[in-house]
Amino acid sequence: MIITKRFSRKLDKAYATAIMEVNGETNYLVATEGYGPCIAFNENTWKESDVWPGPGGTMNIVPIPGRKNEFIATQDFTPTFQAKESKIVHAKCDSDSKWTIRPIMTIPYLHRFDVFVLNNKLFLIGATLCEDKDSKEDWSKPGKVYVAEIPPEICKPFALKPILEGITKNHGFCRGKWNNRDVYLISGSEGVFALYLPEKDSEVWESEQLLNHEVSDIAVFDIDNDGHMELATIESFHGSRGIIYKSIDGKLIPIHEHAYEFGHVVWGGKILNKPSFIIGGRKGNRELNCFQMDDDSGKIKHFTIDNTGGPSNIAVLNKKTSDVILAANREIGEVAIYEITE
Repeated sequence: MIITKRFSRKLDKAYATAIMEVNGETNYLVATEGYGPCIAFNENTWKESDVWPGPGGTMNIVPIPGRKNEFIATQDFTPTFQAKESKIVHAKCDSDSKWTIRPIMTIPYLHRFDVFVLNNKLFLIGATLCEDKDSKEDWSKPGKVYVAEIPPEICKPFALKPILEGITKNHGFCRGKWNNRDVYLISGSEGVFALYLPEKDSEVWESEQLLNHEVSDIAVFDIDNDGHMELATIESFHGSRGIIYKSIDGKLIPIHEHAYEFGHVVWGGKILNKPSFIIGGRKGNRELNCFQMDDDSGKIKHFTIDNTGGPSNIAVLNKKTSDVILAANREIGEVAIYEITE
């Protein structure tokens, strides 16, 4: 396996990542959580363009399903732990590669969100880090998970409905499968919760608690190809352990653990068509590791993608003969693109 760093560009406090098609070509998008820009890079030419010059404070960039050249993102999540004025914006690129950014609404402390389609309607699901803060270390007002139907005119505000409440340090968020159902996994001090997508948008969301101890970030994938999903976590909050869990006799049991400092990245999917988890830490060794099941030993092994960057988030693009990882290496202020080949 060959890992090649194809691209590197400085960006202070690089944080949010996305890979999407813009005017028929693959673009890599990265935005800062500090005060500054969101930047797009064309895969074919590496030409750089500003999506916006500021204000920054971007936690997420989420392409809109079924719509070309459009995404929703957060802005003004600054300072990170005093983000009462954080908002979501709608971004759209025209045929001349010019971006138009329109504010949608303020959602205080919105830390993670996604956009999904249900019964041909667009919905937003978002998790707030907390409901309010008096200081950086104040966690007395737990966060919530909200759902809202997005109106046809995306730049107009919409009504948020809470579907899960009381999650302290509400940090982990991912979409996947659990019990053969579409699910969003939410994690915080109280543990990990599965929110099952309803069949109809008017139905109540079912929830299930999967773990009952503090989890910072989470991903889900079938890493051993046995037809049952495993969980990968970072524990505790921004914690020191990357753990992979397997369901054995109805209980989630740790089957692998790796030490980190300030763990922050957890991703599940396929790398070179092999089931994988990617877990990374922002400090210490600043490792970004890929974990896979070894076919010969039946044990989980890993290879290191990089140990210099300290990534905050990644996005992955599976291609025909290679895979590409876009990393926001926050701790060294770098946008990096890695290509993985056999």
